[in-house]
Amino acid sequence: MNTLHHAVKISASRDVVWRALSNIGEMEAWHEGSVEGDIAPGLILTLKPKADIQFSWRTDKVEPQTLLVQTCIEGPGTSPGKVLTFSVSDLEEGGVLVQLSDGEWQLNDPHLPFCNTYWGEVLFRLKTHAEKG
Repeated sequence: MNTLHHAVKISASRDVVWRALSNIGEMEAWHEGSVEGDIAPGLILTLKPKADIQFSWRTDKVEPQTLLVQTCIEGPGTSPGKVLTFSVSDLEEGGVLVQLSDGEWQLNDPHLPFCNTYWGEVLFRLKTHAEKG
């Protein structure tokens, strides 16, 4: 099994970035499509980036302003069962580092390259939103 890894440096405070990652109202501002549910241990977050695509994530662990771990419970293809982790840390030069991992991929999974590209887009939208304040 393989895990996708992405990271982005964001010129914003940890508080601003964490709100963008964990507050539904904030997520709606930078995610494509609709966002429903809540982000708290045991609760479900549903993302609908397009009318015919839906992903539901159960929040497994939250360490405020530091760590968010979710498991996909509904989605297309081989999405269910994948574990998504966002880690947020301060940078010495200011701003924050957001690291994202999306785990348990088979190398021959036809969705892997598309998902890999999508996560890059998502982190860029997060960066743009957080840096606008």
